[in-house]
Amino acid sequence: MTASPLDSNVMEDAFGNLSCSIVNGGDVDNISDVATTGSDDILGPRYHKRVRIVIIIVMIVASVVGNTIVFWKLVFKRRHRRVSKARVLFLNLAIADLLVACITMTSQVVWEVMGRVWIAGDAFCRFFKFLQTFALVSSTYMLVTIAVDRHIAIATPLAPSPDPWKLAAVTWLASCMPSLPNVYVFHSVEVAPGKCFCASIFYDRGTPLYHRQIYMGFVFFMVFVAPLLLLMTFYTGILWTIWKHSSRSGKMGQQTSSSLPRAKVSSHTGVRQAHL
Repeated sequence: MTASPLDSNVMEDAFGNLSCSIVNGGDVDNISDVATTGSDDILGPRYHKRVRIVIIIVMIVASVVGNTIVFWKLVFKRRHRRVSKARVLFLNLAIADLLVACITMTSQVVWEVMGRVWIAGDAFCRFFKFLQTFALVSSTYMLVTIAVDRHIAIATPLAPSPDPWKLAAVTWLASCMPSLPNVYVFHSVEVAPGKCFCASIFYDRGTPLYHRQIYMGFVFFMVFVAPLLLLMTFYTGILWTIWKHSSRSGKMGQQTSSSLPRAKVSSHTGVRQAHL
């Protein structure tokens, strides 16, 4: 769950390119000023651009190869016709991770190579920013769903287990919640004749700073805080259940071992009395 500087750069592009809003305390005087200040001021500094691109490409290749192998084994290497719950959830996790590699990280590389210029129009700008966030969030939420399934199986083994396909469907739908605001927040901004950026409305004049703060607070809670708290809660419950059962088993073992000598003594006494 920890984010590296590289991950932060990718997340920044997916959730808002918020390095732009740092300029002048989070407010850009004028959309026309964007053309004069340059893309570095609007979309953040291009520090270590080549290094960043190379690292992201390596991450994409590793993620695609690894998750494709997992996907292939889960789908085509089944020993039984019946599909287990864990297999279904891990399959959906592999798909979510592939989306992160193919959509979020790949788009980041294309965005860097093209000089951060947007040429696909306003509608696709909004839709694509939705997809970027959706891919990132779905991977995190799928981990939470796996934790929920494990907690149910261990903490309440006699309770009816939920259908794994329904759990996965709910997870995909829940991933839309932090992603939908991007449809409104992002738009295509023409900063010069024939030059557009896919930027957030927080760069426009008149947008209060607290709007950006509310948006970032919502994203931070939904993407990082809530999943982290849920993961900690469910896995703590799993550890507590395992510890509780192991403690009971240990006590029962001690009672059984301590009762064995008494049973032997009483049996020997009974045999002697029978002979007498």
